[in-house]
Amino acid sequence: MNTRTSTLYIFGIIATLGLAYACTTPPSTQTMDPGSPIVEIDRETHFLTPAGEDVVVYPGAYLVQAEKEGLRLIAEEGTSSESIVIDATGQPHDQKVTGPTALSVSENDDEQVVVLLTPDGKSWEAAGSHSGVISRAAPRRRTPQSRIRQVIDMRNKVLIPKQSLLLSAMSVRYPTLDKTFQGSQNRTSWRLPVSDTVANASFTFVWSGSPTPPSQIPQINQIVKNKGCCLTLSVDNQPHTWAPSSPLGGNLNLKTSFTAAFDRGGNLITTVHLANVRANQWPKNIKLAIASGKNQWQSAESKVYANAVSYYSSELHPIFSHERCTTCHTLGDRPAIVAMHESRLGAGNYPDVEDARPHNPNFCGGCHSIPPGSPHTNVDLNNEWFSPAAVQGINWKGWSAGQVCAKVTGPFTNKDGVTGAPFDAQTFQHHFHDDPRILWAVSSGWVPFGRPDLPVPMKNNLQGWFNKVDPWVEAGTPCPSWRFFKRPGQLILQP
Repeated sequence: MNTRTSTLYIFGIIATLGLAYACTTPPSTQTMDPGSPIVEIDRETHFLTPAGEDVVVYPGAYLVQAEKEGLRLIAEEGTSSESIVIDATGQPHDQKVTGPTALSVSENDDEQVVVLLTPDGKSWEAAGSHSGVISRAAPRRRTPQSRIRQVIDMRNKVLIPKQSLLLSAMSVRYPTLDKTFQGSQNRTSWRLPVSDTVANASFTFVWSGSPTPPSQIPQINQIVKNKGCCLTLSVDNQPHTWAPSSPLGGNLNLKTSFTAAFDRGGNLITTVHLANVRANQWPKNIKLAIASGKNQWQSAESKVYANAVSYYSSELHPIFSHERCTTCHTLGDRPAIVAMHESRLGAGNYPDVEDARPHNPNFCGGCHSIPPGSPHTNVDLNNEWFSPAAVQGINWKGWSAGQVCAKVTGPFTNKDGVTGAPFDAQTFQHHFHDDPRILWAVSSGWVPFGRPDLPVPMKNNLQGWFNKVDPWVEAGTPCPSWRFFKRPGQLILQP
């Protein structure tokens, strides 16, 4: 049995047995094995840096090292530069550990405490929270040695049975995007690119044998060949099982979302369709079990973290950064208005006067009024057909996908410089479906007075635009996110 299989199995059992010892809810971070300096953080967690700055640590496996300023968290799959130092307090401990040992001993659902123990009797504690809210009412008490001993003793009692199936590869397929993403394995966990917007996808897990390939085990070969019972893939303890074959052959459950087959190397390939599995709903624990009479084969439980794949970056930003959008989103003041018109009409053919400014339909109406019978007679020139003012801060030509997304999702500043509440889904729906400027820039490009239409990203295809933007709105308009760490600002302090 290899070390990776052993450590992964320990982690799976600890996550279950730890429920008996949590005072309120189970901690969302577990450690791997006695003496391991690695912790796995399962939820976004706010910590303080030694300078008092707020840093968000994203789900994943992290190597923990003690430094003079505090504890350094190093992303296991990253490089040494992908790390952060979080504030920690030191104290002695009386535990028996054979090497640096990192663990979590959080006592409530919002608290996240990372502890590092060293064999020389020194320990460090870093306290954070999932909500980003901390209290100044009283300092947090240090974790009792009895609680730390409880966690270590429980891990040392875990037995490691032999495993016969090993997870060796994984991928996710998004039919609506016509894209497939491959997972990667680290020392203690897996990473899989998962969309932050698309909710449904097909996930494929490849299982090798230890020591015999699954296809060479007669009972497993018959189960797969006949599509029979009992092959169960568990995703966060939710079983996905093949239905038994009918006496006349064929699968009774014709609509099953779970299939299995062998590849050329004899590995077992299982594919399952999962719903509502956006990136923010991971990590997930994956396990496979096969039964045939008294014979059983099983894998260790593997934890899979998500690398968020930005839907906005790949599907929407090419539209938002198209010339039809950026042209208006760079015309926030009078000089820009004049320069743009002179470039199209010729220098000297456009008056450089105070009235040549955004939001002035009296000056612009002579050209920008919509002739009767044209495709855009519903446009209200006074309220709709103008470029954003500079005070709104949405002149985004040359901005990155993350910058544009953050501005689009608000909070929004109007032409008078007043900042309102962030948009809700209903407001976004109206904005992207009904705003004539957006519909013109995305799908029309029509120009009055017999001039040629301007290029647009989705010519005469408004439904295609709706099909792209609606899933993003439904998912909460997620923007490109960080893989490991983020510094959003100061923590919210309660009196």
